[in-house]
Amino acid sequence: MKKLLIASNNPDKIKEIKEILEENGVVLELVTPKDLGFTTEPDENGESFADNAYIKASYYHQLSGLPTIADDSGICIDYLGGKPGIHSARFLPEMTYPEKCSYIVEIMKDVTERGAQFVDCLCFIDENENVNYYEGKNAGAIAEEPAGDKGFGYDPIFLIPEFNKTEAELGEEYKNVYSHRAKALKKWIIDAKDRLQ
Repeated sequence: MKKLLIASNNPDKIKEIKEILEENGVVLELVTPKDLGFTTEPDENGESFADNAYIKASYYHQLSGLPTIADDSGICIDYLGGKPGIHSARFLPEMTYPEKCSYIVEIMKDVTERGAQFVDCLCFIDENENVNYYEGKNAGAIAEEPAGDKGFGYDPIFLIPEFNKTEAELGEEYKNVYSHRAKALKKWIIDAKDRLQ
């Protein structure tokens, strides 16, 4: 069985990626930087989701020599001009995610146009150092208040209009099929599956 390195130290993201891959029939030995004893991280100083995904994938691929996937994702809020975008993880760094969510809801309490989207860009570097990118987007809106405990990050304020529930309320059954990360991963699976068996 081939090994695939998931270039992330975020346990929630790792869990989600593993579930999506398994549910889509990808049978690989999945490892993380922590599993391999890597304790350093790259500086994500790119200017786009693709840049940051490549920085992570390339860094850990060079350390391990393994086929590697990395993604960079974020929430893009219309009212904030598309921010925090690529800076989603570093947005308001002094705050926890629940505090960030509450802050966004508070500054938007009188805003009627509440459009937003989650964006994910996945970078895959194979054993021959070929590089490919896959993007997934999910449109939604900013909820009027945080809700749900089945997600992480900005999930409690990301409202899916057709269900009138947040991603954190809908949980894995929704996210592993329809989320921005699921969409990017499924594109990669279709493209790379034959090479990974």
